[in-house]
Amino acid sequence: MKSRQLLAAVHRPEDFPTLSDPVVAFAGRSNVGKSSLLNRLIGADAARVSKTPGRTHGIYLYRTQEGWIAADLPGFGFAKVSRGDRQAWATLASGFFETRTPALTAALIDPRIGPSDLDLDFRDYLRDLGLPSVSIATKADRLKAVERARATRALEKDFGPLLWISARTGEGIEELKKTIRRRVVDRKSR
Repeated sequence: MKSRQLLAAVHRPEDFPTLSDPVVAFAGRSNVGKSSLLNRLIGADAARVSKTPGRTHGIYLYRTQEGWIAADLPGFGFAKVSRGDRQAWATLASGFFETRTPALTAALIDPRIGPSDLDLDFRDYLRDLGLPSVSIATKADRLKAVERARATRALEKDFGPLLWISARTGEGIEELKKTIRRRVVDRKSR
C-alpha cells in the first residue's frame, strides 16, 4: 500500500519532480480551505493549515493511497505577502498548469463570499487550456439550508454543477473521492 507522503515542495520550476502517477491540483483563493480539504481527503495532516491567508508558499505534492498525487497550490488573491511573492507564486502556478498538465483540477470556491473576478478568471484560464476541472463549494457546514440553496443557484450559473464539501464534517468527501477515481484513476488504468 502506498503511503501518504510529501513528495516535493516546489518553489521554483526546476524543483518539479518527474511523476508517473496522475496529479490532482487543488486551487482557489487564499483561505478557501485547500489545505484543510486535502488533509481530510487523503486522511492525514500532511498539508499545513492556517487561518492567515498566504501560508502555502509553493506547490506541495503529496502521494495518496489511491494512486494519484495531490498538489496543494498557493491561493490567489489576498495574502499578507509582498507583491513580488504573489507574482512568483502566480508564475509558478501558471508554469505548473501549462507544462505539468494536472489530470484534474479541484477549483475551490467559498460560497459564503461568492465568486470573485479571480475565481471567474481561473475558471476561464482552465477552460482556455482545455484542462478538466471540478468546482467545489467549500465550508458547506457554515451555511444554513436556505443560504446553501441560494448559493447553489448563484454558483451553478457561473461554474455549472458543483460539489459541496466540508473538511470539518467530512460532507462530500466520499463523493469527491469517487469523482477523482472516475475521472483520474480509472482513466489511468485504461
